[in-house]
Amino acid sequence: MNLTAGSSLAVLALGSNLRPRERWLDVALALFQEQGVEVMAATPRWNTAPIGAISQPDFLNQLLLVRGRRRGLGWLQLAREAESRAGRRRGVPKGPRKLDVDVILIEGESWDSPELTVPHLGLLTRPYLLRGAAQLAPDWIHPAEGRSIAELAQRRLTGSWAGGSWQPDLALQSEPGEVSGYRT
Repeated sequence: MNLTAGSSLAVLALGSNLRPRERWLDVALALFQEQGVEVMAATPRWNTAPIGAISQPDFLNQLLLVRGRRRGLGWLQLAREAESRAGRRRGVPKGPRKLDVDVILIEGESWDSPELTVPHLGLLTRPYLLRGAAQLAPDWIHPAEGRSIAELAQRRLTGSWAGGSWQPDLALQSEPGEVSGYRT
Protein backbone atom coordinates (compact mmCIF):
# COMPACT_ATOMS: atom_id res chain seq x y z
CA MET A 1 0.00 0.00 0.00
CA ASN A 2 1.24 3.47 -0.85
CA LEU A 3 1.61 5.34 2.46
CA THR A 4 1.23 8.80 0.93
CA ALA A 5 -1.22 8.35 -1.97
CA GLY A 6 -4.21 10.67 -1.78
CA SER A 7 -5.22 13.15 0.86
CA SER A 8 -6.88 12.10 4.11
CA LEU A 9 -7.97 13.54 7.44
CA ALA A 10 -6.76 12.19 10.77
CA VAL A 11 -7.02 12.98 14.47
CA LEU A 12 -3.64 12.91 16.19
CA ALA A 13 -2.95 13.23 19.92
CA LEU A 14 0.17 14.96 21.20
CA GLY A 15 1.50 14.53 24.72
CA SER A 16 4.56 15.42 26.77
CA ASN A 17 5.44 15.16 30.44
CA LEU A 18 9.10 16.19 30.36
CA ARG A 19 10.08 19.85 30.40
CA PRO A 20 9.74 21.97 28.42
CA ARG A 21 6.40 20.31 27.62
CA GLU A 22 5.03 23.13 25.41
CA ARG A 23 8.21 23.10 23.35
CA TRP A 24 7.96 19.38 22.57
CA LEU A 25 4.39 19.77 21.30
CA ASP A 26 5.60 22.69 19.15
CA VAL A 27 8.34 20.44 17.69
CA ALA A 28 5.61 18.14 16.37
CA LEU A 29 3.62 21.04 14.91
CA ALA A 30 6.73 22.37 13.13
CA LEU A 31 7.47 18.95 11.62
CA PHE A 32 3.89 18.57 10.42
CA GLN A 33 4.12 21.94 8.67
CA GLU A 34 7.45 20.99 7.04
CA GLN A 35 5.87 17.73 5.80
CA GLY A 36 2.93 19.56 4.19
CA VAL A 37 0.42 18.43 6.82
CA GLU A 38 -2.25 21.05 7.44
CA VAL A 39 -3.63 21.49 10.96
CA MET A 40 -7.35 22.02 10.34
CA ALA A 41 -8.38 22.39 14.01
CA ALA A 42 -6.91 21.85 17.46
CA THR A 43 -8.09 21.53 21.02
CA PRO A 44 -6.48 23.79 23.60
CA ARG A 45 -3.66 22.19 25.54
CA TRP A 46 -4.53 20.70 28.92
CA ASN A 47 -3.01 18.64 31.72
CA THR A 48 -3.92 14.99 32.31
CA ALA A 49 -2.75 12.50 34.88
CA PRO A 50 -0.37 9.78 33.64
CA ILE A 51 -1.74 6.26 33.18
CA GLY A 52 0.03 3.38 34.89
CA ALA A 53 1.85 2.66 38.10
CA ILE A 54 5.02 4.65 37.35
CA SER A 55 5.31 7.87 39.34
CA GLN A 56 5.80 10.70 36.85
CA PRO A 57 4.68 14.27 36.07
CA ASP A 58 1.32 15.08 34.47
CA PHE A 59 1.08 15.20 30.69
CA LEU A 60 0.37 18.26 28.59
CA ASN A 61 -1.98 17.02 25.83
CA GLN A 62 -3.52 18.37 22.65
CA LEU A 63 -5.56 16.77 19.86
CA LEU A 64 -5.31 17.90 16.25
CA LEU A 65 -7.45 17.41 13.16
CA VAL A 66 -4.93 17.23 10.33
CA ARG A 67 -5.03 16.80 6.55
CA GLY A 68 -2.20 15.47 4.46
CA ARG A 69 -1.18 13.21 1.61
CA ARG A 70 -0.96 10.13 3.83
CA ARG A 71 -2.90 6.98 4.54
CA GLY A 72 -2.83 4.55 7.49
CA LEU A 73 0.77 3.69 8.22
CA GLY A 74 1.86 6.97 6.66
CA TRP A 75 0.29 8.78 9.62
CA LEU A 76 2.12 6.45 12.01
CA GLN A 77 5.37 7.14 10.16
CA LEU A 78 4.83 10.90 10.62
CA ALA A 79 4.10 10.39 14.34
CA ARG A 80 7.32 8.39 14.84
CA GLU A 81 9.33 11.01 12.93
CA ALA A 82 8.02 13.76 15.23
CA GLU A 83 8.86 11.72 18.34
CA SER A 84 12.34 11.05 17.00
CA ARG A 85 12.94 14.73 16.25
CA ALA A 86 12.07 15.53 19.87
CA GLY A 87 14.66 12.97 21.00
CA ARG A 88 12.23 10.40 22.34
CA ARG A 89 13.83 7.13 23.32
CA ARG A 90 11.46 4.20 23.75
CA GLY A 91 12.20 2.50 27.01
CA VAL A 92 9.82 2.07 29.91
CA PRO A 93 6.27 1.41 28.63
CA LYS A 94 3.92 4.21 29.73
CA GLY A 95 6.91 5.99 31.24
CA PRO A 96 7.91 9.67 31.04
CA ARG A 97 8.51 11.01 27.53
CA LYS A 98 9.43 14.19 25.76
CA LEU A 99 6.86 13.64 23.03
CA ASP A 100 4.18 11.06 22.34
CA VAL A 101 2.20 11.26 19.09
CA ASP A 102 -0.67 8.83 18.65
CA VAL A 103 -2.91 8.25 15.64
CA ILE A 104 -6.41 8.28 17.15
CA LEU A 105 -8.68 8.25 14.07
CA ILE A 106 -8.31 8.30 10.29
CA GLU A 107 -11.41 9.31 8.37
CA GLY A 108 -12.91 6.27 6.64
CA GLU A 109 -10.12 3.92 7.75
CA SER A 110 -9.88 1.15 10.30
CA TRP A 111 -6.59 -0.61 11.17
CA ASP A 112 -5.80 -3.61 13.31
CA SER A 113 -2.19 -4.55 12.81
CA PRO A 114 0.86 -5.02 15.06
CA GLU A 115 2.03 -1.53 14.07
CA LEU A 116 -1.22 0.44 14.14
CA THR A 117 -4.68 0.15 15.66
CA VAL A 118 -7.25 2.72 14.48
CA PRO A 119 -9.44 3.78 16.12
CA HIS A 120 -6.88 4.02 18.91
CA LEU A 121 -7.73 1.62 21.75
CA GLY A 122 -7.62 4.49 24.25
CA LEU A 123 -10.35 6.45 22.47
CA LEU A 124 -13.08 4.76 24.49
CA THR A 125 -11.14 4.53 27.77
CA ARG A 126 -9.49 7.94 28.11
CA PRO A 127 -11.91 10.85 28.54
CA TYR A 128 -9.60 13.50 27.08
CA LEU A 129 -9.23 11.50 23.84
CA LEU A 130 -12.97 11.03 23.40
CA ARG A 131 -13.78 14.64 24.34
CA GLY A 132 -11.17 16.02 21.95
CA ALA A 133 -12.13 13.68 19.11
CA ALA A 134 -15.80 14.63 19.58
CA GLN A 135 -14.89 18.29 19.17
CA LEU A 136 -12.69 17.72 16.12
CA ALA A 137 -14.52 14.94 14.27
CA PRO A 138 -18.01 14.70 15.80
CA ASP A 139 -19.69 13.05 12.79
CA TRP A 140 -17.09 10.35 12.14
CA ILE A 141 -18.42 6.88 12.86
CA HIS A 142 -16.55 4.54 15.19
CA PRO A 143 -16.43 1.33 13.12
CA ALA A 144 -16.75 -1.12 16.02
CA GLU A 145 -19.41 0.88 17.89
CA GLY A 146 -21.46 1.95 14.86
CA ARG A 147 -22.05 5.37 16.44
CA SER A 148 -20.71 8.86 15.80
CA ILE A 149 -17.87 10.10 17.97
CA ALA A 150 -20.17 12.84 19.30
CA GLU A 151 -22.81 10.29 20.30
CA LEU A 152 -20.21 8.13 22.04
CA ALA A 153 -18.96 11.18 23.95
CA GLN A 154 -22.49 12.18 24.94
CA ARG A 155 -23.24 8.66 26.20
CA ARG A 156 -19.93 8.00 27.97
CA LEU A 157 -18.51 11.24 29.33
CA THR A 158 -19.50 12.53 32.76
CA GLY A 159 -18.48 15.23 35.18
CA SER A 160 -16.11 17.95 33.98
CA TRP A 161 -15.47 16.01 30.77
CA ALA A 162 -19.14 16.01 29.71
CA GLY A 163 -19.79 19.64 28.87
CA GLY A 164 -18.71 23.22 28.95
CA SER A 165 -15.63 24.59 27.33
CA TRP A 166 -12.11 23.22 27.54
CA GLN A 167 -10.00 24.46 30.42
CA PRO A 168 -6.19 24.42 30.17
CA ASP A 169 -5.76 22.56 33.49
CA LEU A 170 -8.69 20.17 33.19
CA ALA A 171 -7.89 17.30 35.54
CA LEU A 172 -9.39 13.83 35.84
CA GLN A 173 -11.71 13.98 38.83
CA SER A 174 -14.21 11.30 39.70
CA GLU A 175 -17.62 12.03 41.15
CA PRO A 176 -20.05 9.53 42.69
CA GLY A 177 -21.18 7.10 39.98
CA GLU A 178 -18.25 7.71 37.65
CA VAL A 179 -14.81 6.27 37.21
CA SER A 180 -12.18 8.50 35.58
CA GLY A 181 -14.77 10.57 33.70
CA TYR A 182 -16.98 7.70 32.45
CA ARG A 183 -20.41 6.57 33.56
CA THR A 184 -20.34 3.23 35.33
